[in-house]
Amino acid sequence: MGKTVLPFPMVDRSQALKLTPGLLRQAQAGQWTPNVNPPTSTPAAISGHRPGPRPRRLPLRSQPWRQPGRKRPSAAAGFTLVELLIVVVIIGVLSSVAMPAFLGQQNKAKINAANIQARGLMSYCLSHFIDNGAMPNAGDKEYDRLAKDPNHAIINWNVTRNDNKCKVNITGKNLKLSQKGIFAIEASGDATTIQATPAKK
Repeated sequence: MGKTVLPFPMVDRSQALKLTPGLLRQAQAGQWTPNVNPPTSTPAAISGHRPGPRPRRLPLRSQPWRQPGRKRPSAAAGFTLVELLIVVVIIGVLSSVAMPAFLGQQNKAKINAANIQARGLMSYCLSHFIDNGAMPNAGDKEYDRLAKDPNHAIINWNVTRNDNKCKVNITGKNLKLSQKGIFAIEASGDATTIQATPAKK
């Protein structure tokens, strides 16, 4: 049997992509031979490159917890003395900044509560006077509830009353107030005088 002769030699794909109809006709006529790059199994060596030594594989150390029946030790859960000191300093700084503001708001809330209680007492005394022609007496449950000292450590609470007058004075005890609280209602004949000056920090 005769060998089959291809119309043009085998070329690699990069050479085949460059063929044009004119070059193809020259290849069939034997007038042009493309550069044939025969496959090679060994890669070409890079000039100037010297392969280095392979990295050594370190042997595994014997670790007791890797043995059967032993658990892996947990990480130490402790703090150093320096870390504890830093935390204490941070807490101290935050306390020195936040505590005065917190105490100021707390005292302000107590003063506002006392002002609200004094207004409630004045309203009850006025309605009692309109209905009965006199201020309420001690022993009246609502009067006793509203006239009771709120027992705030920063203010003094003083209530005075007679048949046609009821008054509440709010002054500072362990705190200096910028304005004293005076709530008073006085009824004489057809005229009624009401004073409501709230206490302020």
